Amino acid sequence: MIRRHRLTLIAAVAVGFLLPLAGCTADPVDLQAGTAESLQGEILEISEAAAAGDFASAQSLLTAMQSNLRTAAASGQVSAERSAAIQSAINLVRGDLSVEIDAAVVAAEAAAQAAAAAAALAEKQNDEDAEKNAERAQKDAEEAREAAKDAAEDAKKAREDCLADTDKVKAGECN
Repeated sequence: MIRRHRLTLIAAVAVGFLLPLAGCTADPVDLQAGTAESLQGEILEISEAAAAGDFASAQSLLTAMQSNLRTAAASGQVSAERSAAIQSAINLVRGDLSVEIDAAVVAAEAAAQAAAAAAALAEKQNDEDAEKNAERAQKDAEEAREAAKDAAEDAKKAREDCLADTDKVKAGECN
């Protein structure tokens, strides 16, 4: 977050370098008004992209701005001294953007590793839960077999008792 503010501050300083110095004199223009306006618009776009955390776009826009500065300097729309000052500001911003992009890559890698570790832990927990559930199901099945066996024995004993009672046999109760 502090770095984003720094990027915005550097971009604002760069805007200061772009303020046109053209006056009503016949002296050569340090930076033509149209060129200054164009470069200021580009700085605004770069600042907005950086503030939004879109550092790759900000870097692309900065590269385009640098190309436009070189073209303007070659055509005499920007003095060599002013072009060098603007280029210094571009270099500062490019350095900060590189740091932000590198930090984003590291953060993404760390997030991916954390997600993988969480997935592995969840899988291990699921495996342990499945094993416990399987053990419980096996125990329940054994208990059910014992209960069925006991019920069968109870039914057999009840039939034998019924068959031993002749009155119940005569009455047909033991079928």
